[in-house]
Amino acid sequence: MCVDKTDQLAKIYQLYCEECYLYAYYFTKNAIQAEDLVSHAFLAIIDSLPFLQQQQIKYYLFKTIKNRFIDGQRKDKRYQLWRKSTIPQIKQTSAFTPLDALIKEEERRRLYQSIDRLPEDTREVILLYYFMELSIDEIAKYKEWTYTQTKNRLYRGRLLLKEDFINEGIV
Repeated sequence: MCVDKTDQLAKIYQLYCEECYLYAYYFTKNAIQAEDLVSHAFLAIIDSLPFLQQQQIKYYLFKTIKNRFIDGQRKDKRYQLWRKSTIPQIKQTSAFTPLDALIKEEERRRLYQSIDRLPEDTREVILLYYFMELSIDEIAKYKEWTYTQTKNRLYRGRLLLKEDFINEGIV
């Protein structure tokens, strides 16, 4: 690999590493597996760099992570894509008391559980919009849907989450 290609890959890594890791972690719920998925995504992009435009790189990485995760699940004969696991702990600051941190953690746990109960495509749109901060246009391109389909999926996801919160007595 030439120096120019190495520099380009280093810049891409700096731009997208954290987002890719969070995306992979949401699938795996395991830090080591998430790191593996991200590593494989960046290895896969090396050969595709000459053929990708700048705006396609992020989606290519996300798609590679998701496909690699699904392939791994199939090979291991595990069909449960979203496993229960511990949610990363919140960093405590001096402004939070231990009780505040516990309440915040419980709210976060309930939110993740509600998101996990959503249909797969709706769950992914919610994840991409709120956690990865992608626009509706970007999600539509990534999922290969129309803008309206994506917007409707996001709207329905919000309604399902609200309904879930009302049923649990959170709201």
